[in-house]
Amino acid sequence: MLTTPARVKEMGNEFISMTDERINMFIEDASLEVSSLSIPVSYQERLARYLTAHLASVNNQRVIKEKVDVIERTYSDPNKNDGILSTKYGQEYQRVLDLLLKQSTPKKSINLVVL
Repeated sequence: MLTTPARVKEMGNEFISMTDERINMFIEDASLEVSSLSIPVSYQERLARYLTAHLASVNNQRVIKEKVDVIERTYSDPNKNDGILSTKYGQEYQRVLDLLLKQSTPKKSINLVVL
């Protein structure tokens, strides 16, 4: 596995109450995904950590509205699929991945020789 539950829990308060076993499940999925990418090893832990945080976030219902008088609470729809950009962690994962892929794409050039 490319990261640890302790490092994921440091990313936000929403992960502190999660068990290590649950976070490890997301780490396994993220590690598999990240290790299949053609990116430098030095970035793999970072990407795995952000992807883990994203996966853990979308699997938790978030309160999006609370009302005090006649108590009312509205949660986000856990079945709504907004993709990787639906969380701040997914957005950072995608930003770093795009940057790395852009850097690894060879630049096109023309070599001309005048005789």
